[in-house]
Amino acid sequence: MPSNKALLVIKTIPGILLMLAIAVFTRGASDFGFPQWPGIEAYFASNEHSQKFLIDILHLNYILLSIIIGMLIRNIFTIPAWAVTGIKTSSLFIKLGVILLGSMYSVVDVARLGGTGIIIVSVFVILTLSFTLWLAKKADMDPASAAVLSAGTAICGVSAIIAAAPAVRAKTTDVVYSIATILSFGVACLFIFPLVGTLVGLSPHQFGVWAGTGILNSGQILAACLTFDPETAHHASVSLKTGQIYNIIRVIFLPFVVLILAVFTTRSAPLEGDDININTSLWSRFPVFVIGFLVMVFLTSFGLLGQTSPPSPELIFIRKLYSWFFAIGLAGLGMQISFSELRRAGGKPLAVGTAAAVFKAVGALVVVMLLISEQP
Repeated sequence: MPSNKALLVIKTIPGILLMLAIAVFTRGASDFGFPQWPGIEAYFASNEHSQKFLIDILHLNYILLSIIIGMLIRNIFTIPAWAVTGIKTSSLFIKLGVILLGSMYSVVDVARLGGTGIIIVSVFVILTLSFTLWLAKKADMDPASAAVLSAGTAICGVSAIIAAAPAVRAKTTDVVYSIATILSFGVACLFIFPLVGTLVGLSPHQFGVWAGTGILNSGQILAACLTFDPETAHHASVSLKTGQIYNIIRVIFLPFVVLILAVFTTRSAPLEGDDININTSLWSRFPVFVIGFLVMVFLTSFGLLGQTSPPSPELIFIRKLYSWFFAIGLAGLGMQISFSELRRAGGKPLAVGTAAAVFKAVGALVVVMLLISEQP
């Protein structure tokens, strides 16, 4: 008789197939030997008028289409019960894609991009954290609520909120309002960032720096970068390459920000006889996929995956694989965005979170336009 773990794996299969079906619908089936279906993106690109507006300006490629279709399924129809478990694995596909994304880099690339990234990300983490906490205090928000919201705006959105919540003793309502605020702004970013990037003439590298610094949630950074600068087997997305380095640097700050916020909330609202407890979130939630990403970087740097220019057959296969992982994962991400849940964001968390997010996005855009060159 199958074990509980085996049964759980079996239960994920229908939902994964649903996410794959959405990805195939938008991306096409040529990689599976069925060139007869090139994908809905190719259909838009085949028409001169729709290509100019939908593809060149709105960047309505398979990544954004997968998210939109997922959102429509979630909010117009009802997600079937048999698909729910599999859809929850969407973040796993995204993380596997990020690990394989390490094959795009060498140690030199990481050092070059990371050096500038550490400076820019450090400044924006400190500024956004301080601004959010200051604005929350002005709005008379509860310290714990302010802490989880500031973690979301300063670091990596939903993941940071969940990691910080136990350390700052946040209530469930604090977490729900903060997540809804972050996701609401993030959904808007999926459409606004690529459009603004096109209108102001950002290069793919500049856009990657802006998205990796200014967008709040990790999955949405990835989606925006692939929307602005699509990935193919023979074209590596420069926006994705740059944006993910900046995002990973930002994620590495997470344990330290959780510690700072834990101390902050304890001093703001001390509980008698209750010692600070950060064990459940400081290191246990450290993103281990970052280690996998760095392993792939070293494998590529030492030529263990073949030559990089032109890319070896192994690297071409890896690029196709992580592109599919991203398409599947982001389709699932769309199916987890509920408009009714987003409407929970309201009052002070929405006002403070939106102000902080806009501050970060606009500030990052100004820095990119003034200080970042068009080429890495």
